[in-house]
Amino acid sequence: MNRIFYLLIILLCLLLGSVFDGLAADTDKQDNFRRVGYFKDSNKNRIYTISFKPGTPKREVLSYAEQLTYTQRRMMAAYFYPEGSAIPADGVTLAKSIFQANSVLYELPGLSCWRYAYMRYFKGTAEFIDCQQMPNSDLCRKN
Repeated sequence: MNRIFYLLIILLCLLLGSVFDGLAADTDKQDNFRRVGYFKDSNKNRIYTISFKPGTPKREVLSYAEQLTYTQRRMMAAYFYPEGSAIPADGVTLAKSIFQANSVLYELPGLSCWRYAYMRYFKGTAEFIDCQQMPNSDLCRKN
């Protein structure tokens, strides 16, 4: 009876250890990102500007983008900038309309170009662009 009890305790400790390791790994992935700007209009369309740490894999950026808040039948865009970039924060966050927020993103001089763009369209389809590989995409800023 004592052996079974000790075996169960050991198994429980191993199980809890693996759960906490998994949670720590998820936290580490989240630490690779920092939300800089956020816009949401009365129709629940959203725009995010996000900084990411060097060395963050492309698939991890996409995974992070897919987890951002999105309202069905609305638009959501996320723009990912390498850490240290000149990223719009207040211009996006304090915009009065989605058009004003987009104007800040695409037209305000002195801002860095984003590396990745993620767009969730009104119909629910999504697009993820690496702007270094596809700089002529409409989702990429041209400087």
